[in-house]
Amino acid sequence: MLPFDLDNENETVRNYRERVRQCEALGEYAMAEHIREILVNEQDHQIDLATALGRDVGMGVSLE
Repeated sequence: MLPFDLDNENETVRNYRERVRQCEALGEYAMAEHIREILVNEQDHQIDLATALGRDVGMGVSLE
């Protein structure tokens, strides 16, 4: 079950990153900052799941 959770978390992080780019392209910088705060929280979840699975963060879990 945790591998599926990690896959979902990876997708969520990708989606939030895309939303940040979209907000910035529209000049919605305050909204982009709010989404970044959510993104940091999701990345923490991503790292926790990867750690629980014994995976290195560099193995398919990008923090960029």
